[in-house]
Amino acid sequence: MKKIILILAAVAGITFSQNSFASYYADETSIDLQLAVAEDVSISAFQEATAMLSAPQAVAGDKTVGGFLIRAYFCGGFALHRYYMGTGGKALFWYYFCIPVVGGFTAFVDFWYVVFKGKEGLNQYADNSKFWVWN
Repeated sequence: MKKIILILAAVAGITFSQNSFASYYADETSIDLQLAVAEDVSISAFQEATAMLSAPQAVAGDKTVGGFLIRAYFCGGFALHRYYMGTGGKALFWYYFCIPVVGGFTAFVDFWYVVFKGKEGLNQYADNSKFWVWN
């Protein structure tokens, strides 16, 4: 009985919703008028506008404290901040992916270590393949 009531309610809802949309229509003369008055935009004008709004590109190898901290905060659990600094190696995969608690803990420590030490702390991560970088 519950199934029949549920099916009837669904059919009634679909029927009423179809009838409520019947009052909406597109006024094609108004649409044609708006398109006739509209300004044409070329792709080159669009490219010029986006070129003015785009941020300058970062130089390859330019590693910043902000970039490190953002990666450590959001993606630190799987060592994206370490790869950003060149601290990599296949040996770190074992720590970060097989033991998730360790990855989260080290990301937490890495984040706060660089917050307190600044650029000096950041330089310790550059091309350093040790797991305990802050020691």
